[in-house]
Amino acid sequence: MADVVERFEVAFNQIHQHLKELNGFPKNDNFVELLQHSKLKHSVIRIYFDKLKQYAKLRNAIVHERIDEEYYIATPHLDVVEDLERIKRTLDQPPQALDFATRPVLYFKTDTDLTHILEAFEKHPISQFPIYGDKFEFKGLLTNDLIVRWMSRSHEQGSLRLEGVKSIDVLKEEDMPNVQFLKSDRTVYDLEERFEDSLQNNQKLKAVILTENGEADETPVGIVTTWDLIKVDRRDPDE
Repeated sequence: MADVVERFEVAFNQIHQHLKELNGFPKNDNFVELLQHSKLKHSVIRIYFDKLKQYAKLRNAIVHERIDEEYYIATPHLDVVEDLERIKRTLDQPPQALDFATRPVLYFKTDTDLTHILEAFEKHPISQFPIYGDKFEFKGLLTNDLIVRWMSRSHEQGSLRLEGVKSIDVLKEEDMPNVQFLKSDRTVYDLEERFEDSLQNNQKLKAVILTENGEADETPVGIVTTWDLIKVDRRDPDE
């Protein structure tokens, strides 16, 4: 019994330390409050929130309500301990950002015909394509919404035509969208922080493009939007 309790306490304390790190080691290091705060920013924590909150109650009963040194008022079942240890391993090695990205990334050049891109929208369940210049410099994100707005504006001006129109012609209709770049080996924590920071700065982040070194002039290997983050919440905890 003592071994099971010790394993539970070790795993719990390691998770507590992890929550402190996620929150920048605040003065108030109450486990449940750290858990609540982390839940707001990290989907991985949200997945395990209810379990960890219940395990915190069990931990308090073990630590603070024991009758004597060897007699506990409550003890965890082995499967509970193993579950807590499994959660701990997941937090130590969170899912990769690439796990939730759309890939491979279909992208086009600035001189690509708009008609070709419209065909791509029709063939693929994708709503946005990165556009790059001749030297592979990132120029913007061509979305189906942007194309619709461009077509509507052109129609109003009596100049709607598709022949000869290039992707850059449509991109000129809008300022550079808020797009960030992230190294492809980063975790879902890093990914979510990008979107969280953009919200705090009142800037809507359109997408995060994943590249080998996180540079804008590299081939994109994945692209993540706010819709893709829903996959994190829906992830099976036992995967």
